[in-house]
Amino acid sequence: MEKIRVGIIGTGFGAKVHAPMMNFHDGFDVVAIASVSRGNIEEIRKVSRIENVYTDWRQMLDQEQLELVVIASAVQLHKEMVLAAYEKGLHVMCEKPMALHIKEANEMISARNKAGKFGLINHEFRYLPARTKVKEILDSEALGRILHVRYLCSFPTYNALVSKPRGWLGQTETGGGMLGAIGSHMTDSLHWWLNSRYSEVFANLPIHVPTQTAPDGIVETRTADDAFQVIGKLESGPTVTMDLISAACQTATNWRLEIFGTSGTLVMVDDNQVYISSGDAPLEEVELGSEITAPPGMPAVAARYYNGFNRALDALNDTLVTGTKQPYLADFEDGRATQLVLDAIRLSANEGKKIEITY
Repeated sequence: MEKIRVGIIGTGFGAKVHAPMMNFHDGFDVVAIASVSRGNIEEIRKVSRIENVYTDWRQMLDQEQLELVVIASAVQLHKEMVLAAYEKGLHVMCEKPMALHIKEANEMISARNKAGKFGLINHEFRYLPARTKVKEILDSEALGRILHVRYLCSFPTYNALVSKPRGWLGQTETGGGMLGAIGSHMTDSLHWWLNSRYSEVFANLPIHVPTQTAPDGIVETRTADDAFQVIGKLESGPTVTMDLISAACQTATNWRLEIFGTSGTLVMVDDNQVYISSGDAPLEEVELGSEITAPPGMPAVAARYYNGFNRALDALNDTLVTGTKQPYLADFEDGRATQLVLDAIRLSANEGKKIEITY
């Protein structure tokens, strides 16, 4: 089977996860990777295990014979790179969040339509066995009519926030913040699980650690959120609370999802345990699909993502080979819907009022 030729833009997550993950997959050949910040080429080769390294991503698009471009750069660069890839007639896999705001998302969709190529968003978490089990249960309507969803995330990273710079992730103008980094995943999952989208939000976007001082006295001032609290409602009726804190010293769990329906309750813990009740009966753990482990030799950072990411790559490969999108893959329409929610959350936090969302 001929492998799909891939170019990656971005040497952070792109080099540490996308590159080794795709090169360990039978369907892809990562032929080049491009740095955005013009970092150390030898270090990029070592981390990504890709010999062909560019310091100019446009040069990579011009000189390489690619079929798919993975865009894993800072958010403020996504639109420019997506449009350039479509001008070359290439398929695009873009990291989340899709764009800085809805205007950019709409431009990216227009460019995709003109090119006639796939535009996909990397929501690999959809393919974790626990999350696909949640999807199966909800699609079966075993919980009856859904009344409320509580989705919580907490990370014990307070010490990292006060001791290490966040870089572009700490700045709103570059698309930083936990709302974009993690809230985009959470929003996409809610839309996907419930086959419905947010219709209104009321939100708070705090910065619990607004500055970080380096040992040399240089101060980083953060303008992007490191937490969020969202109260909302979906078009199909359920109310939703979505909450994240990253400035925690310790947490009992990282992820907790609770879905309350008229016929039962579902709970998912840390993306590896799912419990369901029927009516008032006690919660019982549900058997999940088997875990898959990374092959020997895969870098440790990439290996942590393997269970979901490799399944997502299977779906991506099938989509590109057959020309028919695998149903669990997130596409630019999903990215646009999430972008509208992120924009509404930011507007709500800025203006201190409920925002209704129109798609």
